[in-house]
Amino acid sequence: MARKIVVVGGGVIGTSIAWHLARGGVGDVTLVERDRLGSGTTWHSAGNITWKPSVERDQPIMYAFEAIEAVEAASGQHTGWMRTGRMFLAATEGTRRGFEKMDDAARDRGIAARWIDGAEAKLLNPQFDPTSVAAIWHNPLSGRVNPADLTAAYATAARRAGAHIAENCTVTAIEQCGARVAGVRTDKGLMGADIVIVAAGLWSHALLAAAGIGVAQWPVEHFYLIADVAPRLARDTPSFVSPDHLVYGREEVGGLLVGFFDENARTIEPEQLPEPFTFTLLEPDYDKIAPYFENAIRMFPVLANAPVRRFINGPESFTPDGLPLIGPVDGIDGLIIATAMNSAGVTWSAMVGDIVARMVSGERQRFAFEQFKPDRFGSRSTDLDWLKSQVSGIVSGGYRSHNS
Repeated sequence: MARKIVVVGGGVIGTSIAWHLARGGVGDVTLVERDRLGSGTTWHSAGNITWKPSVERDQPIMYAFEAIEAVEAASGQHTGWMRTGRMFLAATEGTRRGFEKMDDAARDRGIAARWIDGAEAKLLNPQFDPTSVAAIWHNPLSGRVNPADLTAAYATAARRAGAHIAENCTVTAIEQCGARVAGVRTDKGLMGADIVIVAAGLWSHALLAAAGIGVAQWPVEHFYLIADVAPRLARDTPSFVSPDHLVYGREEVGGLLVGFFDENARTIEPEQLPEPFTFTLLEPDYDKIAPYFENAIRMFPVLANAPVRRFINGPESFTPDGLPLIGPVDGIDGLIIATAMNSAGVTWSAMVGDIVARMVSGERQRFAFEQFKPDRFGSRSTDLDWLKSQVSGIVSGGYRSHNS
């Protein structure tokens, strides 16, 4: 008899896992989503995917490019994937040195990255003022997808491979039988399972805590805005990142999307979020982004007078070290966690799906995943004061270290 596998959470991570499991034929796969697919935090993602020479962004990103092509073919749906390249902007010598290491690694890999001067940068993005930074490195292996379309493609491909998807079905508890998982309880009844994979984003913490499992993740507010600029930007305009200023951005329907990884990020109490929290945003906070936006204006002077089309303030779950939680739960056979993507769910979705599918099938792993083990923080996972403090600081600290 085929193993029964339940995936909890229908965002970009859960649907990727369902597709990877179903196409591998490892069991009877059911994905359970409390509302509609992508309705939690996936839908408001900026959708950027960029190669970097780090363990979690080298081979995993190369695989992401392959997976996007494969899931489009398997589903017959476009993901909105567009390769644009990215300008890495250095305002300090330290950041430039970090980019030099990335450039060396790119050349070793045969990637056609290069340093560009101000004139070329201005051609690539006419709204950019190249005098605002000291050096510019262009990484060609960068682009973006539409997160909702990627999620839909994963889901369609999973269904075509035999997976079942149950929307508007809320998981209320994880069922156990002794030291192993037995299934999940939902608002529609008990769903038995041999393997349960929790990929419920910011809702993972409460669901697992109710089962006596502490996970070191906590949500914070994360901001970006979309400004109408003139002249409008071309669709293939390279994205940009400035680690020194904690600012990133890209073109969005002719406008300029500008996001911020702020210091002392404001944590969120999940139980205080309005219900239902689906396709929902938090209140804008212009005061919080003001210092970062001023830096963005120096780089893109047009922002000083450009109308803001939309202000996105959505919750994102982070961990104390800026890396996700992926792996089995010690002491509960058959329970696997895949959560806390540190605002990189779209980026890591293919990698996570592959890792989890191989855990279930017993195949040799493609990627190193030891650094993602859910129990790596030990008993501190249940120390909420420590957890909130660490998460609040890693948003900016991790962004600087992971981007340079």
